[in-house]
Amino acid sequence: MNRAHKVLLTLGIAIVLVLVFYAIASTITRITGYVVAEPINDDFAACLEEQDIMLYIYTDDSANLLKNNDIAGYLKNIKIMNCKRNPEACEELGIVNYPTWLINNQIIAGDLSLDDFSEYSECEL
Repeated sequence: MNRAHKVLLTLGIAIVLVLVFYAIASTITRITGYVVAEPINDDFAACLEEQDIMLYIYTDDSANLLKNNDIAGYLKNIKIMNCKRNPEACEELGIVNYPTWLINNQIIAGDLSLDDFSEYSECEL
């Protein structure tokens, strides 16, 4: 086998591997609704850093709870208070439902979609 055949064979294998990965990722997305690799919008993340945002949760396993959230990729820019560990701080604010968001002095109870989060934070996706 000469060099040209080896190059074509390697290129063919690479193309097949990419197509197989794409097929697997598409299947996972179709079945679960989650994207395998969702890109992070740097402008949106930078905007969130400038906002006054606090997330109040009540859990023993905050890491597991937060990774399943639609905005998990942006949580590094958000202050998080676990009310199970610090109930006094949450009681002072009257927070009894979880998750509760405090975004620019507005209290929002419940889960937020990425679009809702963009709207409340006034940060463009």
